[in-house]
Amino acid sequence: MENPTLITSIRKIKGKKVKALRDKGQMPLHVYGYGIESLSLEAPYKEVMSILTEAGRTTPVIIKIDGEKDIVTLIREVGQNPISGMVQHVDFMKVDEDKPVEIEVPIILEGEAPGVKGGAGTVTQAIYSVIVSAKPFEVPRNLTVDVSPLIDLSSVIKISDIKLPEGVDFVGDTNIALTWIQPPRVIEEVTPEIEGEEGELGEGAEEGEGAEEGEKDGEGQGQEKDSSTT
Repeated sequence: MENPTLITSIRKIKGKKVKALRDKGQMPLHVYGYGIESLSLEAPYKEVMSILTEAGRTTPVIIKIDGEKDIVTLIREVGQNPISGMVQHVDFMKVDEDKPVEIEVPIILEGEAPGVKGGAGTVTQAIYSVIVSAKPFEVPRNLTVDVSPLIDLSSVIKISDIKLPEGVDFVGDTNIALTWIQPPRVIEEVTPEIEGEEGELGEGAEEGEGAEEGEKDGEGQGQEKDSSTT
């Protein structure tokens, strides 16, 4: 399979004037990285979008400048309009094809987990990508993980359980849970209170309060009589 190739030209229009470039159907590009100075390039918008779809963030892209110079790159940044979402520029990083690079690779789950049968739970994925180190042309487009080892609620697949292609190594801690079976959420059934009982309690409370007030009043009157006789 041939690597994606993008035909570009040196860009003379820069700064705020690049809007005129986009209006003509051209995409402003930047190339920087290993052993070169930053280059300002341009290429047809449709061809750049096709490369983005084909290569993603993990497949090397061969950039040809005015049909002469070939540069091995990886897509590093895709700038989008914050309102329309339309791609406005793309940055490519030149790499040495013989030296490892660190790159983020997506993780895709596949297969069926026996532990979810009968409504016992659902497969939960906590990590959706992982950083690996590999030579540019050996970086996998994605990593697939078979979930069939998830046989019950105690089963866990860690990053370290992922099988990597030859020449590819993990970067960072691999003792991290990637996916497991989440038990179903239990909804507690709340018993509604009976209004009648609340009403009776309320009336009783009110009567008690009234009786207590009456006793206090009686005590007050008796004290007043005693004081009058004296």
